[in-house]
Amino acid sequence: MAILLVAGFGVVATSGTAQAEPVCTIAGVCGTVVNHSGRTLQIRWFVDSTKSWHQESLDSGYSRGGGDVDVDEVYIPLGCVARVNVGGLGTRGNLKYFPGNWDKIQSNQSVEISGIDCRQDGYVYAWDGTWDDNNQPQTSCRWFNDDPNWGDDCGNFRNWAGSLQNNSSHGNAVNFYYHPNYTGAWACLGPGDVWRDARYNYFSWGAGQDGYSQAIYKQIASSKWVRTCG
Repeated sequence: MAILLVAGFGVVATSGTAQAEPVCTIAGVCGTVVNHSGRTLQIRWFVDSTKSWHQESLDSGYSRGGGDVDVDEVYIPLGCVARVNVGGLGTRGNLKYFPGNWDKIQSNQSVEISGIDCRQDGYVYAWDGTWDDNNQPQTSCRWFNDDPNWGDDCGNFRNWAGSLQNNSSHGNAVNFYYHPNYTGAWACLGPGDVWRDARYNYFSWGAGQDGYSQAIYKQIASSKWVRTCG
């Protein structure tokens, strides 16, 4: 079946390359997480004096951040997608979904997490950029089942999605085709899996067909993101 697209307290040192936001200087607006998800979540921020992460648990019904605390990231369990509202000064618009793993929060944002779906809502999710240490996509999209244009009812993410997640409720893998109508080479994403940076994921099936071995998401020298094909 072819389906198209998406504790504790203390100081914690990490071995990754994550980089925190500069120290927040906006009184009362520094990165804040409001947890209405119905479950306990993990949040963290970088401590310059120790060059490490401070990690805390945040129970549902509580918030953390603002003032002298600038929360940098919130952890969404792997295989899950969070429903969120994003506000604050300078926000780039309300983001509807955060994917699994550590998700970045800008210093001028207040993020309210209203719920979390884990490998059961049946949607494929797409974002218009990568979810990495220095980036938070502006828009997102989701849809059920086959869609030859990867969500043409919410912006057409075909070969434009920088990150993708498969929240299949029936254990189905999803295929992303290089061309409309299920043609050309394709990429396969397993149930519950997420590609947070599709520059490193490829149309790796369908050898000899158009698009084979091409990256799903490409970046050009000007740093503007472009479609992989017309």
